Amino acid sequence: MYKMNKLKLALLIGVLIIGLLLIFINPLQNAIIAHLSDQLNTTDYSAEDIENNNQADADFEFDAVQSLSIAEVLQAQLKASDLPVIGSIAVPSVHMQLPVLKGVGNSVLAIGAGTMKPNQQLGQGNYALAGHYFEDKNILFSPLYQAQVGDIIYVTNMTDVYEYKLSMKKIIAATDVYIIDDIPDQTTLTLITCAEKGSKRLAIQADFVQSYSLENAKGTF
Repeated sequence: MYKMNKLKLALLIGVLIIGLLLIFINPLQNAIIAHLSDQLNTTDYSAEDIENNNQADADFEFDAVQSLSIAEVLQAQLKASDLPVIGSIAVPSVHMQLPVLKGVGNSVLAIGAGTMKPNQQLGQGNYALAGHYFEDKNILFSPLYQAQVGDIIYVTNMTDVYEYKLSMKKIIAATDVYIIDDIPDQTTLTLITCAEKGSKRLAIQADFVQSYSLENAKGTF
């Protein structure tokens, strides 16, 4: 009887621990992501740092991207200082500002926006970025659901700022990979995140307006 009561107590404690983990794991994960995004977005990177990060190896297999786990977020935290930050993106209308990193690896997308194609350059062709979406959360690419046509989007490589104006926002099929292809005679920015629980994508495209020195950005970054 005593052993049975000990077993029941142990099971009860186990259930309580699991319940507490389920309650607190998402807020913890979101807090870590927000902290890392802010940390890397406000760190000073030299032109040499950016050039070195642009030469880093990166994963561009967006089809293999899965929902973030707490383990991946913690792993990203441990290696944050070694991640290939190459710039920053800001959408003032929805209070979004994130670091831009090379590729779409798990650690990259646990922190900010990832480049979807190798060798793409700001102000040329179709510059494509991907980011994670969290329902009812104001982190990573989630604020893009509130963006509207006409909003201004700024992307910097820490030397110059490239200004784009949002021209298209729509839900597309996950297979519509053409959306990140270059468009003849057009200079665009494309932002991609999950929609409808991952079965589709939210695609935002913005037209290039102008570029200017980061020193003249007037507090955008």
